[in-house]
Order: sequence, then structure tokens, then C-alpha cells
Amino acid sequence: MQPELQEFLADAQAFEQRMRDAELSLRRTRVTGRSADGAVVVSATALGQVQSVEVDPAVFDHRDAHRLATAIAEAIRETAAAATRLAEERMGPVEVNLY
Repeated sequence: MQPELQEFLADAQAFEQRMRDAELSLRRTRVTGRSADGAVVVSATALGQVQSVEVDPAVFDHRDAHRLATAIAEAIRETAAAATRLAEERMGPVEVNLY
């Protein structure tokens, strides 16, 4: 093999290993997001897998389904944004979708 090709393949393998290591780290890292009013907290892996949703019981005192739905959506968006920021720090530009 030509030295340039060997060097290219070695670099590619090193890059692939760095990406695998970063993915494993992100899979193990947890991020959270809160609604603006703090009533809902969503926790997910930094790869976007939702782990938990916590709702402050006081939110039910208002009996306002729209307010609760808004709080849940806000917390999910914040969690996705936190996961995206962390993933981009470790892997470069990425898009994280919560599931």
C-alpha cells in the first residue's frame, strides 16, 4: 500500500473510534430541560432517548390542560436543545430528536 493511503486509512479508523467513543459517552450522559414555569422536567440521554418526565403536582391545581401541554412541550424543547449542544461539543454538527 502507498504511504498516503495507509495514512488515510489510519486516520479514518482513528476518526471512527473517536465517534464511537463519543456516541457511547452521549448514550451514558443525561440532560434535562425545564418548562418556563418549572412545572415540568424532562430527562433524556444526550442522544435523545427520553428517560423520565416529572410533573409538579401543583400543576393539577390549575386544571388547565393547555397550560400543562405547553409546559411539557417547553421542557421537551429545552431537553432536545441541551442534548444537541452537548452532542455538537463532542461530535460536531448533529441533530438530536427525542424519542
